[in-house]
Amino acid sequence: MRNWILFCFFAAIPSLAMIERFLEVILPYLSTAPLGEVVPIIQGLYVLVLWFGARYYIDLICRVSSDKIDTLFFLLLSAFFLAFLLVYPLADSGQLGFSSDRDEAIDIAVKQALAGNYPYLCKAVSGIHDGCPNLGNPIAPLPGALLLAGLFVMLGGSALQNLFWIAVFYIVLRRQLDDRKLPAVYLSTLLFFSPVLIAEILTGGDHLANSLAVTVALVLALSAVTVRGWILSGVLLGIALSWRAHFLLVAIPLMVHHLRFNKFRELLSVGAAAAVSFALVTLPFWIIDPVEFAPIHIQQRFNDFRHLLPYGDVVGIMFSAAVGIVLGFWANNREELLIACGATIIAPILLAVLLHSVTLGYLTFMFYGWYALTGLMLGALGAIMHENTCDRPDR
Repeated sequence: MRNWILFCFFAAIPSLAMIERFLEVILPYLSTAPLGEVVPIIQGLYVLVLWFGARYYIDLICRVSSDKIDTLFFLLLSAFFLAFLLVYPLADSGQLGFSSDRDEAIDIAVKQALAGNYPYLCKAVSGIHDGCPNLGNPIAPLPGALLLAGLFVMLGGSALQNLFWIAVFYIVLRRQLDDRKLPAVYLSTLLFFSPVLIAEILTGGDHLANSLAVTVALVLALSAVTVRGWILSGVLLGIALSWRAHFLLVAIPLMVHHLRFNKFRELLSVGAAAAVSFALVTLPFWIIDPVEFAPIHIQQRFNDFRHLLPYGDVVGIMFSAAVGIVLGFWANNREELLIACGATIIAPILLAVLLHSVTLGYLTFMFYGWYALTGLMLGALGAIMHENTCDRPDR
């Protein structure tokens, strides 16, 4: 039961934010009912569907043979690719009522870097993928994102990378886990019952790709048994961490867990490789122009809540570190360590949700809750692995 609660928790938080945002856009066209009355009802219904529907779906799909489940999963992935080709152009143009500059930021930055220009002098603007806009939002992704997304930008745009990382994630899980059905069961369950993933895929957001890249690197690192495996997975982890800065929080539970169980070789090998690759990818951009290196400056979100929480950024870091230390010490195995990493990543996000809700006077997930997607893949994977999924006695 505990693991199912955790799975639903990680799956639900960002989707509750997505539902709130979706209703804000479409409700004025459908009804005159106040948003504050409709949102909690729809969100409550979603939680019920997730709790009961996802469990029923897992029971059903676990009866499918391993060979057929592979085929079904890649058919599902192909369907999402076709949906992406149809929906993304509409979302990118703003015709669906949503606007985002996440993939635009990476596209502009990569193209500027390839042209020999400093990418962080530019701004990100929804719907603009070329040039160097002077007005808009700062470019948030760290240089690792530019490196990993470079090929996709050259092929047409970074929005393509979500489906690629889903496929990579699936293949890695198939190779590293004993349960051959788990990768397809896990991913298809989330795609059906955590609609924020669909929104990310169809709108080209990079949070899902970042979360998948970090999770892939961690699964490889925690599954490796040789120094070579630890170093290679550590290199990938360091590059993946050089994407969004708050993913660096995973270092806390990882370090505590490895120190507790005297896994010094693993910690040193993976940690050193990750630190070196992170530094090699990131520091040159910071050294060139530390003033204009936007990813550092935009991380200070808690400053928006000074009226509620003085020194908010310091408190947020201390709170997240405390969560990481406690959960890293609590984790006794790989599954619990993945849960600890996912929970540590979303700890500051949940704090921001709380502060934002207090500021507005009502519970809202809409702005900050979406970022909980960054901890979803790690936390939900650990929970469903601990649940034993298709190998449970009642199946």
